Amino acid sequence: VCDSNNGCLDIAEELKDMVAARSDETVFVYDAAEYLNDNYHQIGDDLIEIGEDGNVRGSLMSQSHLGHRPTFLLLLLNELTFGQSNESDAEMEMVITSCINDPNIHLVLVHEQDAFKGACDFNEFFEVTPQKLMDEPYNLYREIAIPLHSMKEYRTVSLKLILNKMVTLNPKLAQSSISYNRGSLIGSIHQLKRGILRMSSIKRPDRFSM
Repeated sequence: VCDSNNGCLDIAEELKDMVAARSDETVFVYDAAEYLNDNYHQIGDDLIEIGEDGNVRGSLMSQSHLGHRPTFLLLLLNELTFGQSNESDAEMEMVITSCINDPNIHLVLVHEQDAFKGACDFNEFFEVTPQKLMDEPYNLYREIAIPLHSMKEYRTVSLKLILNKMVTLNPKLAQSSISYNRGSLIGSIHQLKRGILRMSSIKRPDRFSM
């Protein structure tokens, strides 16, 4: 994955393992800079691409023949996503706008919830995100970001929600084995919310402490 989107590789690897554990499908993660350069002559963030057969696919080789397959840009939102440098913001802006402009690429937002991994209040993103991405026609935050937790039980629910979001965004995947039963997820989400309320009183660690 792209180094500029800190933590995104970990999520992609977890999604790969989750799909492999419930099916014979093979998951690959490929570099978005190469993908966009080969297909759209752009550079930028990382993509996860799922084939028509439900497989999540990827390659560091040319991807020009994969353009017709369901493709997703997984964007992890944390304190390092935007505002680190003009160069990194420009690169992120380029890839996000390229993906949004392409009807074959779907954007999936994930919001980090672990303070030790760069979690921050969502309102902070409105202060550091390039204005172009927040304005129409891009409106980056029109979609609700999926909260990503670190505690095992809660993280599993988050990962399942990410996979279900991909299926929702691309109906071609509706019959694939990567989606999870909506009814069973609702109960898990309620449990997750109750856990969040219990943890809300825990003090956020000082990110500058040694």
